[in-house]
Amino acid sequence: MGRHSLDEDIYDNQSKINFGVPDSVRSEDDVTQNPALGSSIQLFESESSAEEQKRRFEVREWLVLICIVILAMMDSFNATILIPALPHLANTFGKPLASTFWANTVYLFFGASSQLYFTMVCEVFNHGPVWIIAVVLATIGTGICCGSMSLAELIIGRMIQGIGSGGAMSLCSLVMTETAPESMNSRYSCYILVTRMCGGILGPILGGLFVDNANWRWLFYFNFIFCSLGLLAIPFAVDLRALKYIPLRKLRILDWTGITLATLGLGVILVGLSCGGSLYRWRDWQTIVPLVVGAVILVVFLFYESKWALYPQFGRRVFRSKMMAMTHLGCFLHGLVVFAHLQFFPLYFMSTHYMSATLSGVSLLAMAGFAIAPATVVGVLLARELRCTQWIISGGWVLTALASGCSILLDSSTPTVAWVFLLFTAGLGHGLLLSSYNVRIQNLPKDEDCSPPTLPTTMSFYMRAWGMAVAVPVGGVVLLNCFRNGLATVDLNRDIINTANGYLILMKDVSMTIEQREAVTVVSVAAFQAVWDFITGVAIIGGISSGFLWRKGGIV
Repeated sequence: MGRHSLDEDIYDNQSKINFGVPDSVRSEDDVTQNPALGSSIQLFESESSAEEQKRRFEVREWLVLICIVILAMMDSFNATILIPALPHLANTFGKPLASTFWANTVYLFFGASSQLYFTMVCEVFNHGPVWIIAVVLATIGTGICCGSMSLAELIIGRMIQGIGSGGAMSLCSLVMTETAPESMNSRYSCYILVTRMCGGILGPILGGLFVDNANWRWLFYFNFIFCSLGLLAIPFAVDLRALKYIPLRKLRILDWTGITLATLGLGVILVGLSCGGSLYRWRDWQTIVPLVVGAVILVVFLFYESKWALYPQFGRRVFRSKMMAMTHLGCFLHGLVVFAHLQFFPLYFMSTHYMSATLSGVSLLAMAGFAIAPATVVGVLLARELRCTQWIISGGWVLTALASGCSILLDSSTPTVAWVFLLFTAGLGHGLLLSSYNVRIQNLPKDEDCSPPTLPTTMSFYMRAWGMAVAVPVGGVVLLNCFRNGLATVDLNRDIINTANGYLILMKDVSMTIEQREAVTVVSVAAFQAVWDFITGVAIIGGISSGFLWRKGGIV
């Protein structure tokens, strides 16, 4: 009884987007029912006529949707803008390709990590100011990237940019969930996903164009458009005024320690993995120490969540059934596969087909562009057909695994029609998976005691973002290690993977004999085949996880 009453005490007073004159901010150690809260007019509640109330609902709904569209597109644009530009950045800064991968990894990692932090902050403070802070951080990070004189400065800028963009994305999901009618959540989430797909298409194309025809700094100058539009739109979409009181009791019991341990553990492990076999040998202490320390932190995290956390972020309320756990696992695995495809297909085209950065970015249009149609159809037309989701999820994994498996057959002589058809298949699979997982998540039964940070929708965005963050360093490790081993088989120096920088991919710009070029091309194809093997294995695991979602008579 005591725990139940504590839940009610804490989570019944969640912050809302509201109108009305705010009182002065005051601190309270105990959150109590305050009669003065009734003076605030909640969103969608009005004493005016039904027609006026309907008109206000439509105006605010569209304002919020416009703001969400801008910021969701900004996040996916920032995540994909560097995809075709990484080899050129490696040459510009004179750094190994393994180090340059961190310009993308750090954005995805801190973007994923910041999502739950910002969601928990919104449990204490109003949405509007937090949203503004997130976009301001993204703007500051973009400015640092624009003025970077070294790879280290660029990575710092991308880190801050990722924190801001990830926070803005988490607010997009949270505001949509709390603002839109519950019956429309699936459809509105589909709009967010389609918008992110559009940003994912725009990013690689403009990234390639800027690298080939302008200065690399334009990769970040363009983002100021999204930042400025977001800063202009937020004040019209949500209330920027402070809450009437700051519930310090809620602030204390949120799972800050658990999230920090999870972030540190996974981050340190990724550092060790990204160094192994490329920057350092696997037996060197620079590789072993991060892996061991990260594993220890994760063990501490598991004990903390199961034994000590009062309201664990990753506790039984989040993974309360096998089917819900498999749903979140599927989101994680799909995030890994989709970003691995986005990252390594352009590098493959530049390395083996000698495409320019622009053409390699445009090539992704065959995959990302083709994913929009099935995602829209499933997300909008089948939003309430829950029994269809298990079929669509399994079918999406079959198509994704098939496309990934067929990628193993790609080589330098693969005709254009073959790889275009392959990307079409991958795009169809990704579109089905994105929308079907979204529909399923939106219609999962919600625990009465769930707070926004532990809602299925919040966790699904978080798990997919973590999958994307893992894709780049792990895929890069597979690529560079296989490249290194392959160079030894053709009697070439294995240290080329660190000394050649971006020319490891941009082979067309390197002067070589015909025999050397053929040998290096064979090694490059074999290295990418290892990446496709890895992605195929992950897709197969995802397909197996979808089998646990089949249950007669329900979805959970």
